[in-house]
Amino acid sequence: FRHVLLSGLATIAIAASVPARAEDTIKIGEINSYKSQPVFTDGYKKGMMLAIDQINAKGGVAGRKLELITRDDNANPGEAIRQAEDLVTREKVDILAGAFYAHIGTALTDYAKQKKRFMLITEALSDNIVWAVGNKYTFRLDSSTYMLVSSLVDEAVKLKKKRWALIYPNYEFGT
Repeated sequence: FRHVLLSGLATIAIAASVPARAEDTIKIGEINSYKSQPVFTDGYKKGMMLAIDQINAKGGVAGRKLELITRDDNANPGEAIRQAEDLVTREKVDILAGAFYAHIGTALTDYAKQKKRFMLITEALSDNIVWAVGNKYTFRLDSSTYMLVSSLVDEAVKLKKKRWALIYPNYEFGT
């Protein structure tokens, strides 16, 4: 639920800043790993659709309706880029969002930089997304792996232990 709420708030803030076009609809192109992660992404997609329905029922954002166009990336960075390009060129989306996996998020971050397109990474926890390969077109909705781990340091220090072991997931695929 937290992700849906945060995503909805981010979408509203971003959509309000999208320049007006001839159409009265703000198109959001969302790319995610729906087939490979249905347990997570099915509820996520339904939550986005519900939020958009509720926003549109109240008049949209700045008088403009929202439209969600989703694509499956098949857990493949190349497919994610193909879908992003299709959403931008054929569907004429105003906003790109998505990425469950880190390697997809990193690929979409690079796409956003090359195409100078806004990209909201919604789940991928890779630190690289906004640090090493980050750019002014890519923003993240969730905390990165480093941020999550560092949030525990102050409490750990209070325990005054001499030795520590830290185990956490490595979301940098290929390392």
